Amino acid sequence: MNTRLPAFSLLLLSSLILAQGTTAQQLECAVNVNYESVSTTNKDLLADFGAAVQYYMNNYPWGQDSDIRVSCNLSIFIQSVVGENRYSAQVAVISQRERLGSEKNTPMVRLKDDSWEFTYVPNRPLNHSPSQFNDLTSFLDFYAFLILGYDYDSYESLGGTQWFQKAADVASLGRVTSGGGWQNSTGNFTRTQLIDDILKPSLAQVRLASYNYHFEGLDSLTLNPTGAYERILSALEKIGEAKKKAEPRNLAMRAFFDAKHLEIAELFANYPDPGIFRKLGQIDPMHISTYEEYKARRE
Repeated sequence: MNTRLPAFSLLLLSSLILAQGTTAQQLECAVNVNYESVSTTNKDLLADFGAAVQYYMNNYPWGQDSDIRVSCNLSIFIQSVVGENRYSAQVAVISQRERLGSEKNTPMVRLKDDSWEFTYVPNRPLNHSPSQFNDLTSFLDFYAFLILGYDYDSYESLGGTQWFQKAADVASLGRVTSGGGWQNSTGNFTRTQLIDDILKPSLAQVRLASYNYHFEGLDSLTLNPTGAYERILSALEKIGEAKKKAEPRNLAMRAFFDAKHLEIAELFANYPDPGIFRKLGQIDPMHISTYEEYKARRE
């Protein structure tokens, strides 16, 4: 079966990527902050923190000026006060992008960062200083670049490399500090380990397959459903092959399936071959319970 996109479909998708993908260099980031674990005094000191972070994320020109913005969300849970104007927090980082030709979105990043310590002084503006480490803004820079990298990779083969490299540069600054989350730690999530895993040449196949999954698969579902499903499945199989060769605790691999497993299960909910869920479980055993749940719904 010929699953290549018709010429008019390629033209349409190319037009959409030119309009959307190559200029999507700004963020539309919603920031939510939970202060319940700190005293009333510290809540008052942090009253403007969420607004300051949101302004920084949405108003710094991360790339070329554009009306197209990448949708993301930071949910910040302040855990404790560790010093004067200094706090520890957990952060959930989420981003998504539109599925071209559809009203649906596809999740791109779903990460939980448990080790952020930062200093916030009320009424002091947040300044972007890429060559100097700052425990607050460098953390935000890292995730801004990471979100953009994932977004670009989904529109163009390895298109997010420059953004991932910018995130790696931030991580390099953080690595020489004593701040939590920046040091490599076997088996635990760290920002440095994540970006190192993303940029490993041996895992370029995963990023290439991500492009196939998104642009050649999801984005063409309304144009050529049969071919789109074949490309999506082929991309997942390639990621599965790369997974066998990667270290079991590779964070980049885990990040892909943490973001995508529910979408994958839903995509194949009505797939003609019910054996697909066994294959998905083999490719992504971390989320096998999700695939088994969707398989059971068909029985």
